[in-house]
Amino acid sequence: MNTPRFNRTRSVTAILIASLMLAIFAPITSAADILSALDFRNAMRQLWEDHVAWTRLYIVSVAADLPDKDLVTQRLLQNQTDIGNAIKPFYGDQAGDKLTALLTDHILGAAELLAAAKAGDTAKVDAASQKWYANADDIAAFLSSANPKAWPLADMQAGMKMHLDLTLEEAVARLQGKFADDIRDYDKVHEHILGLADLLSSGIISQFPDKFDQSSMAQFPLRSAMRKLWEDHITWTRLYIVSVAAGLPDADLVAQRLLQDQTDIGDAVKPFYGAEAGDQLTALLKDHILGAADLLAAAKAGDSAKVDAAKAKWYTNAGDIATFLSDANPKNWPLDAMKAGMKMHLDLTLEQAVARLKGDFAADIKDYDEVHQHILGLADTLSTGILSQFPATTTPALLPETGTADHLSHDSSAAWLVLLVGPGLVVIGWFLRRRRIHAG
Repeated sequence: MNTPRFNRTRSVTAILIASLMLAIFAPITSAADILSALDFRNAMRQLWEDHVAWTRLYIVSVAADLPDKDLVTQRLLQNQTDIGNAIKPFYGDQAGDKLTALLTDHILGAAELLAAAKAGDTAKVDAASQKWYANADDIAAFLSSANPKAWPLADMQAGMKMHLDLTLEEAVARLQGKFADDIRDYDKVHEHILGLADLLSSGIISQFPDKFDQSSMAQFPLRSAMRKLWEDHITWTRLYIVSVAAGLPDADLVAQRLLQDQTDIGDAVKPFYGAEAGDQLTALLKDHILGAADLLAAAKAGDSAKVDAAKAKWYTNAGDIATFLSDANPKNWPLDAMKAGMKMHLDLTLEQAVARLKGDFAADIKDYDEVHQHILGLADTLSTGILSQFPATTTPALLPETGTADHLSHDSSAAWLVLLVGPGLVVIGWFLRRRRIHAG
């Protein structure tokens, strides 16, 4: 049975996502043009997750002198335009263009600093660092001037400073070949940027309450947590593909981080379906990752027989995952729909990997964007199904807590706590970390 959600071509997927983004961020011209606060907050998160993901991919490319550096730069700069466009419906075209210009300088400044650090030019590092942090203050001042009540200047300056501090730690660790630190640092960058994105979206919603329907916001903790888990799934998959294709020395550590995400996904369903079911899902997803690794290795080696065998095994496992999910929630996750969704995930990931191995980096980047959009649809299907199956559970009460406020600054798994407890703790965690920086 064909289903609207999953039985779609790549072009249709892109059109649907583009239409959604336009609907969320299009100018509001009448009282009837009310936006979903839930969709708006998730869209803001996606923009800033793109910001840090493509920044990381740029750092990886520069550190290893990969040939995709210029194309990754272009994709990263496009994200700054996307962020600027996102505020235009609320603050006007001029303000949106101003934010894009400031964020573009933020990216170009980071590139200058990274180049100077890689060259070991201390004088240029100092000059680029001062310029970069001054630009961060300019961004903070711009945002605060647009919404001083929700975004006080001192808080925005502290938030931007932390974003730079964490990104700098990530880049330095990468350049020094400290890949375990580099991976942990990126998780901290990711966790922090989600807090910043939530602060921005909640500020806009509070400033323009008549433009938003907030009736579904109780679903936000579960839905955003599910998206975060699957964002990690495809981000670390991409980073693994990049590492393997280029023969980078961090491939094993990236694989470990990717496998940890499968444990996190399995743990996420335990409060609903039990520990045994969660462990089974983790096992299936780990086989999914290990199967992809086998297929990638065979493709890189040019071994057609091993490619065929690994591919058949990989797609069979995808069918097993679909069956497991459908058995858990057949009404909301029909088997045919889940099989189609898993097949598309594999198809798009395979296209990304093949393009990467061929050195077709423009296609590789476009393919990853499609992987990203599709996985968000899958994540939303899963969270919608859970909310429908367990209608009383629209709060995170049944979801696991994995740390304390102090734990947030030390362990990337604390992203669970930030995401699952909701917007309030996101902001609290952000201010706690800000105070630690000032205290230090």
